[in-house]
Amino acid sequence: MIKSVFNSLRRRWTMFRVNKIYKGVKHFERKRRLLNSIGYDIGEGTKIVGPVEIYGSLTVGKNCWIGKNLKVNGNGKVIIGDNCDIAPEVTFQTGGHKIGNSERRAGDGCNFTQEVGSGCWICGRVTVLNNTKIGNSSVVAGCACVTESVDENTLVGGVPAKVIKKLND
Repeated sequence: MIKSVFNSLRRRWTMFRVNKIYKGVKHFERKRRLLNSIGYDIGEGTKIVGPVEIYGSLTVGKNCWIGKNLKVNGNGKVIIGDNCDIAPEVTFQTGGHKIGNSERRAGDGCNFTQEVGSGCWICGRVTVLNNTKIGNSSVVAGCACVTESVDENTLVGGVPAKVIKKLND
């Protein structure tokens, strides 16, 4: 019990430091080390602007850019590959509910795993839902809502996100 309380306080203090003391475009390495110290896996060279709000599991590869106000809601997992750019205000909704009966439509809870392949660009205010995978080198246009997996080298956009075009090198 005491260990659990200590870990909770340590996590809150660390997130306060990342989000309030070190927010902005400085102290990237310090923020990366702090987040790693409380169980997130943030790769070398990754720059996190902050603030961030993370409730699930987060793994970020090497040499990524994470814009301000990243949110990982729910108790699921988010896995981001190497060399990705995640613009401001991107939300990964890793929790949800099955549809319940007429008495209460939000039925049993469920957790999702969401993956972003290497080399992707997720534009501002994108929301990612369900068990989805965004393939390597893809682009998700601003304000899109990703509800299904995206093939690699694809530009998607809209609500729900649909293929706009295939991308070449």
